Amino acid sequence: MSSIPVFLTAKKHHILIVGATSAAMAKVGLFTPTDARISVIAPGATDALREAGLLPSDTGRDILIHDRPFAEDDLAGKTLVYIGVDDEITEERILRLANTRKLPVNVIDKPAKSNFTTPAQFSRGPLQVAFSSGGDAPVFVRRLRSSLEKILPPSLGVLAAAAGSVRARVKTIIPDGTRRRLFYDRLYDNAGTYADLEQSEVERLVLEAAKNHRVGATTGQVQLVGAGPGDPDLLTIKAHRALQQADVIVYDRLVSRDVLALARRDADLIFVGKREGDHGIGQDGINRVIVEEALKGRRVVRLKGGDPLLFARAGEELDALRAHDIHVEVVPGISAFQGIAATTQIPLTDRAHASSITLVTGHLKDGAYKDWARLAGDGQTLAIYMGVRGAPKISAGLISEGVKASTPVAVVENGTRANERRFYGTLATLPEVVARNNVKSPALLLIGDVVSTAADLAWANKETARLAATA
Repeated sequence: MSSIPVFLTAKKHHILIVGATSAAMAKVGLFTPTDARISVIAPGATDALREAGLLPSDTGRDILIHDRPFAEDDLAGKTLVYIGVDDEITEERILRLANTRKLPVNVIDKPAKSNFTTPAQFSRGPLQVAFSSGGDAPVFVRRLRSSLEKILPPSLGVLAAAAGSVRARVKTIIPDGTRRRLFYDRLYDNAGTYADLEQSEVERLVLEAAKNHRVGATTGQVQLVGAGPGDPDLLTIKAHRALQQADVIVYDRLVSRDVLALARRDADLIFVGKREGDHGIGQDGINRVIVEEALKGRRVVRLKGGDPLLFARAGEELDALRAHDIHVEVVPGISAFQGIAATTQIPLTDRAHASSITLVTGHLKDGAYKDWARLAGDGQTLAIYMGVRGAPKISAGLISEGVKASTPVAVVENGTRANERRFYGTLATLPEVVARNNVKSPALLLIGDVVSTAADLAWANKETARLAATA
């Protein structure tokens, strides 16, 4: 990063603003609500402040105003300096003097001359949100600030102030740190409940909610969360929130690093997935881990690639948790077949090609592929999870059951991720496609006429036709 993000304690600083320009007045307005001391120096400073509605009589805020040119001694005792003058010679002189004294100085709207910048910001009570691009993308910063201002309700500020005021009393009521954090999470999620209420009333309601808070003295809770196929942008808002609130995250091999990066920084990460040649702790071991962590009173996220209820053995984990009366919640995720359909632009059902889709796993207990003909063929789409190793059996089995050998096939490795790879062929050439390209798990096999509509193939066919027409 080109900038160091920090918040300064306002009451410990004396800010000097030199200039009577509109930009200088904007800085006065920015710092007026803070506890910092403010001095404004410039010929016409009083008139400029009056026009901007920033005189002490307008704001009730004490400001030191000097209607005169800047003098070197004005830097004495100051901790931050803003320069907002129209005269470049004066600007350079003040800048040189401030730098000589090694003072933080900002030439307003000229980041190249400044040794610090002021981020775009807004507040909700004691909550302050600041954004900076280091001067590279101010329009993006403005748009981001605007977007968040719309999302965060004004009532959040009143709630934050009230929660801060009764924080010590809440700690007495809920001494356990994990349960207390869960309580505050719920307060945040319900900030809209406190709209249009005075802070004193909100304080009373917060204390009442703390007394009624019930999570369980000895058991935490578990969320089975779908991590999606890998692209972190495909996480649901609820899944993202769960990652931010978890004490423990139990994850498998299919969860991408980009998704894990969204977890709370101090959460414990426990890997329980299989690796090549290593079956890990097994499903019984996973059940034991999530139960033990929940019984410690912790908030546990069992993070699974795709959707937790699709080919993820969630039923066994739910049974284990229910056996111990542990509260459990399921947060759905985008499955691989949905994410891959989007990246390849293959409509899985299509009036011209398929009226149904079937999802199966290539890992069958008896290794049999009988009756698969009813799952594939004309008018159908078949999506096979974990089918890379079984590609030869899948191809031979389906063809022997009467599915046309020429049926289009897509093999997509690491779907939706930055390293996604796509390969196309037919049911007959499926084993060759997998072997020739050294396809590794996770990969999805899509079988059916809809594959012929993939964006890659549509572009290639169009280009072939163009070249033929110009030959």
